[in-house]
Amino acid sequence: MIENVPKGNGPFPVVILNHGYFNTSSFNTGDGTQTMADTLANNGYLTVASDYRGFGESEDTPGQQSRGHRPDYAIDVLNLIASVKNQQKADVNRIGMWGHSMGGEVAMRTAEVTDKLKAIVLWAPTSTNAADNAGFYGGGRRSPTPSNSNLDDISAINYINYITAPISLHQGLADTEVNPEWSKELNEALQKENKSVEYFEYPDQDHNFRNLGWDIISKRTIEFFDRYLK
Repeated sequence: MIENVPKGNGPFPVVILNHGYFNTSSFNTGDGTQTMADTLANNGYLTVASDYRGFGESEDTPGQQSRGHRPDYAIDVLNLIASVKNQQKADVNRIGMWGHSMGGEVAMRTAEVTDKLKAIVLWAPTSTNAADNAGFYGGGRRSPTPSNSNLDDISAINYINYITAPISLHQGLADTEVNPEWSKELNEALQKENKSVEYFEYPDQDHNFRNLGWDIISKRTIEFFDRYLK
């Protein structure tokens, strides 16, 4: 876990940061979240970024480190949310969440089982349909094995009716790390369930929105959190 605290006495609204996929052997705490943490801290938000199990110095079950898109990462984030009360300058009644790539999928899973979140921002999330991820990253849509025979049961898309927090969803249309259609489908699913969602597409932007210099997407992210957490 890594914490970034704004200057001042607080208490400050909190944003939980969920990083995307990294090879666990090369991951360092703060990878995938540090720039966003600095941006949010400069705008008055206390940020907390987790190391999912097997990442950084977090423990993990032996032999499991190579698996990606693990539903139990959401358990790690739920534990992190529970620990916010121990942060001296944190306002436990104003907690939001940001997730990029796989971290967006983790954010969705988390939001479906807690009402502690007041706002969620997703940047280029991986699919909320486990079969999509298995096919895109696992080399084709093979018949499920006994260990993942019920992909529907672990697909966040099937439980979005439980989400209570408003969502801001952002997707670059030149993204090759995720399928841009996944964000379009998620937006449509959220609207169908009458959830509060805003959706932005960015033509010619890749998975990390490099050509934008983060200016536009960061501004929209801050404005969204300001609306619901301040």
